[in-house]
Amino acid sequence: MAEPTDQLRQLSWQEPLQDHPDEMCVAACGGDVLLAAILARRGFTDPIRIRAFFSPELYIPAAPEQLPDLARASDTLKQAIASGKHLLIWGDFDVDGQTSTALLLDALKRLDATVSHYIPQRGGESHGIKPDSLQRQVEEKRPDILITCDTGISEFDAFEYTKSIGLPVIVTDHHELADHLPDVLAIINPHRLPAHHPLASLPGVGVAYKLMQHLYTSLGRERELPRLLDLVALGIIGDVATQTDDTRYLLQLGLERLRMAERPGLKVLLETANLSPAGLTGERIAYQVAPRLNAAGRLADAALSVELLTTHNMARARILAQQLEGLNEARRLQTRQIELAAEAMIAEDSSLLEGAALVLYRQDWNPGILGIVAAHLAERYGKPVVMLAGEAGGIARGSARAASGYDLAHVLNDQADILRTFGGHPGAAGLSLETQHIERLRQRLCERFALPGLVPERQLAIDAFVEFDQLTPDLAHRLERLAPYGEGNRPPVLATRRVRLAHAAIVGRDSAHRRLTVEDSAGNQQVVMWWRSASESLPDGLFDIAYSASINERQELQVALEGYRPIIEAPIAVEAPLQIEDWRNESDPHIRLATILAHAPDAQVWAEGFSRQEHPDWKRRAELEPGSTLIIFSIPPDPSSVREALRHVEPQTVHVFSNLPPIASLDTFLAQLGRAVQNVISNHQGVTQLGILCGATAQSA
Repeated sequence: MAEPTDQLRQLSWQEPLQDHPDEMCVAACGGDVLLAAILARRGFTDPIRIRAFFSPELYIPAAPEQLPDLARASDTLKQAIASGKHLLIWGDFDVDGQTSTALLLDALKRLDATVSHYIPQRGGESHGIKPDSLQRQVEEKRPDILITCDTGISEFDAFEYTKSIGLPVIVTDHHELADHLPDVLAIINPHRLPAHHPLASLPGVGVAYKLMQHLYTSLGRERELPRLLDLVALGIIGDVATQTDDTRYLLQLGLERLRMAERPGLKVLLETANLSPAGLTGERIAYQVAPRLNAAGRLADAALSVELLTTHNMARARILAQQLEGLNEARRLQTRQIELAAEAMIAEDSSLLEGAALVLYRQDWNPGILGIVAAHLAERYGKPVVMLAGEAGGIARGSARAASGYDLAHVLNDQADILRTFGGHPGAAGLSLETQHIERLRQRLCERFALPGLVPERQLAIDAFVEFDQLTPDLAHRLERLAPYGEGNRPPVLATRRVRLAHAAIVGRDSAHRRLTVEDSAGNQQVVMWWRSASESLPDGLFDIAYSASINERQELQVALEGYRPIIEAPIAVEAPLQIEDWRNESDPHIRLATILAHAPDAQVWAEGFSRQEHPDWKRRAELEPGSTLIIFSIPPDPSSVREALRHVEPQTVHVFSNLPPIASLDTFLAQLGRAVQNVISNHQGVTQLGILCGATAQSA
């Protein structure tokens, strides 16, 4: 497997300024100085804005009609419903498209509209509206009005057809605008607003909700709108929308509705994922709910997810949820297989990593999975990644992903002459092209992303430095007041200086992650999860560590690695260097031990787990004292115990043996623990420390 480029180590740290937040801002944060300082660095210096950030009931949302063409579209739908016209909803197969479709379908049916829907299949049709598919749907369903959601802004060919047959079109979309707009009845897209408008970051589902908000309000039924907000929250998180202004406001309200789990489909979906509705967070939706919905669009038909989100039949919901679960398991397997294949290609041809962009192609990959793998590789190698699949000599389809700061959509737009289709966002895009142009695309992307100014500096903003003994569940609960997190509102990043790695273990069902045990300068240890790091090199020596802290479903503190930076220290002159005598291969360690003690009678023998009756002079870690000679007779339980012993004893000479403690089974461990506990009860009034018992049983503290 190719060696990753240590992305976490290459990040440039932005350390927090030591300024003091305004007292009124601190008061708006409930007296929490840390939260006020974090928000101040993110531009929140107005107490009114801070209170609205925490409490959606204090936020004043923008009126729906501020979106161009929205009022006209709403009035058109109102008249169409009153006259019994047939409405056809055309959606997309990702979570934003699914929730947009489900929201419009649900809302319009409740107004007694005659409505049907269609979502293209990723494998055969890809994103957007293909004229031949549209023609088939029009001939089959005979709609009077076409409503798009999460798609349509660049479907000029399709709308030439609708214009030719006199079919009115309402476009609701949020993708980047082309050089000119389609000639249709209404185009509702937040990109038609100024960049800093409070509605500018709405995803497709947010645009669909605003249209229904105006329609329902015009009919005097605005009190029914909150029931749609659960779908809005799902779409915002699934689309990784920028969570500012109205988008954050709608997400906050929608999360509260999601926690009620009123929809049968959502209720059984959460049950299948073993999630408690009351404990739902943005992260749990992003990593456990959204992938299950997305699996339908990636491997089968997104109509399954739309039906699940709109059905009122609990039995049907359970069947659909199980189908999604099976598809998600298949998606996980294929993702792993494709990622391993991609890494094998890179290992075989290291020149693939030499350019400023990574472009990979293989005929038999599933195009529906490529976006997930491209995102993993973009994070691992720190450059834009394009992954493509399709028969040689035919059409290749795939996905592109890049880290924050890149603009994929803009760069791909400049490749329109060799692309058949493309579209998306700055960090994620879909595309297709003839396979003969793949090498040309690779060369162009490498050239473009190598230009000055196109590659963003990889930065990690630190919100506060803390010591491990300050890292508590209470601190994590305080920080979670800033949630929900996402693009535009990242989780706070904490950091601790001068730590070292005590232990690392590969974990996870697919052995893809690491669990690190990290120790600070005071000897405090903290478990830190390092996601998707099994192939990464471990930090060595002293380093500063950056991490996020949260509360998991079991209400336990969970810490996740965000970055680290090695500490390069100047050499230290030592007047009396430590002398180490290695006796690990000694044939008779007891004879050697007796010889050492004969020459150094004051030496301390550190050996744990052995009987005190047989070896009354041997010591355990808590009994060691400063001295010139230390004999490590049994293998210590972990590196941190060795470091602590050396710091405490400060020996000039260390004799090292490799004898295992005499605790080879659970029975011997329990017997030794029982003797230690009896000693504590008999001689120490039943009170001791954990380290004493660990020393008696040769275990890690």
